Amino acid sequence: MKKKAAAAGGIVVLVITILLALDSFMGWNLYGSVMQALDSEAPVIETGSLPSGYQLDSDIILEVTCEDNVDEVCNVEIIGVFDTSVLGNYSVTLQATDEAGNIASYVYNYEIYEGVNPAVYIPVGYYPDLDGLSGEALKSILHNTIKDHTDYPYTSTTTDVWDILRDADEDPNNPNNIIGFYTGLSIPKDCQDTVNPPAFCEMTVYDDETKLVEWNREHIWSKSRGPFEDESDGPAHTDGHHLVAAERVMNSTKNNRFFEDCHDGDDTNIVDRGYGNYTCNIWEFEPRDEVKGDVARMIFYMAVRYDDEDLDLEVVNDPDEDKSLKLPVYGDIDDLLRWHIQDPVDQKEIDRNIVIYGYQGNRNPFIDMPELVELIWGTSDDYQTLSFDRTYNLPYYLKITTDYNWVILNNVSCLPEERFI
Repeated sequence: MKKKAAAAGGIVVLVITILLALDSFMGWNLYGSVMQALDSEAPVIETGSLPSGYQLDSDIILEVTCEDNVDEVCNVEIIGVFDTSVLGNYSVTLQATDEAGNIASYVYNYEIYEGVNPAVYIPVGYYPDLDGLSGEALKSILHNTIKDHTDYPYTSTTTDVWDILRDADEDPNNPNNIIGFYTGLSIPKDCQDTVNPPAFCEMTVYDDETKLVEWNREHIWSKSRGPFEDESDGPAHTDGHHLVAAERVMNSTKNNRFFEDCHDGDDTNIVDRGYGNYTCNIWEFEPRDEVKGDVARMIFYMAVRYDDEDLDLEVVNDPDEDKSLKLPVYGDIDDLLRWHIQDPVDQKEIDRNIVIYGYQGNRNPFIDMPELVELIWGTSDDYQTLSFDRTYNLPYYLKITTDYNWVILNNVSCLPEERFI
């Protein structure tokens, strides 16, 4: 009896298989018709990547996609007028209909704004509610939001960091080139860190020198300051949010120097390195004005993304300039905070954040919401130092009240009796 049932089942399967093959070969679409007749599920409109606003007079064609559980092709109709020529808040209805007649609709609200507004590019629901948070509480929730990103190899025959930088740092005026971060030079993508650069890599650079120019990968937070010197040290080594395309000579000049304003009146050994970049003091580097804010926001990102037991990075003031030290700190925080304000987020930085997000699946929150920087680290004025330039006859207890985060006491003498400070 069981054998007869099995044989009957086999015949049924064979008949169905033959019918499906004929259906496909003859183009009858019987299967599709049956599925559509049974379909009661509406298409899904993809809204997660829609920005909350657009720049005034931007040349944008609103394109929205959808997916259906049965139909291979799904189209979205835009009901209403999508226009970027007038400031204000507007809405259109997005509607998708499948072959079975199931309808999905979504009211898309958007703003037309003037200038640069990075917040409109944040995917809906990416960040949790941050209202009322500051300090370590805000830092912690941001860390949990941006951690565990997709990690790519540093060098590979598959998609790697080279590929990401070719995309993220592409010259908007020449898709065959990248823009060197520290120099602003437009360099052919194929002049990437080679042993024998091709002849087309020859350029006139620096002091009108004609030379072969190459670009390579620069860690804004130097990989020795962690350290995370190779891929085995974790994702910080390959994190595109702080890796940039940089002209090779300037990259070597920056080395693992800390960032510093070399022109704020208290610096020595100032050397002009070209293109608006300087070195000063023992081992510090000042980047050109056009990227100072970018540098700051990359450093702040790193201090939040890597804030756990595996790697705990901190932004500090006046770190020890010894280039051989591998402590997980970077500075100077007072200059970085000032640069963050002086060089605000621009469209180039927004676009780069979008590209890296497309690869890694995480974002730099200080590009999306620049105001968060002050809520975590305060302002540049909070990191000034107090100094006494004369000898005081101190009491047994010295109480210093200050709004600053740092109080540095040098050359304090406590003789002839023990004093408490």
